[in-house]
Amino acid sequence: MGDVFQEYSEKNHPEFQVLTIIQGGGTVLREESDRNLQYDKLSLSGYKMVCENDFIVHLRSFEGGLEKSNHNGLISPAYHTFHGDNIDSRFYYSYFRSYEFIKHKLVPHVYGIRDGRSIDIDGMKTIKIPYTSCDEQKKIGDYIESLDTLITLHQRKCDELVKIKKYMLQNMFV
Repeated sequence: MGDVFQEYSEKNHPEFQVLTIIQGGGTVLREESDRNLQYDKLSLSGYKMVCENDFIVHLRSFEGGLEKSNHNGLISPAYHTFHGDNIDSRFYYSYFRSYEFIKHKLVPHVYGIRDGRSIDIDGMKTIKIPYTSCDEQKKIGDYIESLDTLITLHQRKCDELVKIKKYMLQNMFV
């Protein structure tokens, strides 16, 4: 992993907004999240900058994999940020959230018990990850994105069918 991604830690970027990391959802602007998270605005100079499409090792990464930043912004200094040159983050996001990565590659670098678990970042950097040309990563990323879109469309159809069924059952005996 350390051959493809470099860890970085840039602080003192007051021009950026504070982000919240959502497991399985990347980042959202903190004021747009449904979470009531308090923070001291005077301490923002100590928050880390993260760039859109870079990866974040967050506090629950040992359960759900790394998250991809959806925005340029600020995150807690407790998180680790990684950037890769000439990579398609859609390709790696799917991999970093896969069962293979979480349960087989990442687990040996997780220590602690229950909620106190942490990831050994230096150990994680030694994980061998797939690598192919940026063009192939882009093609795979495009394909994964189209599958996600298709799944979302079908999920919406299913949700609508459930609503229709519910409506019909409620009005059937009226």
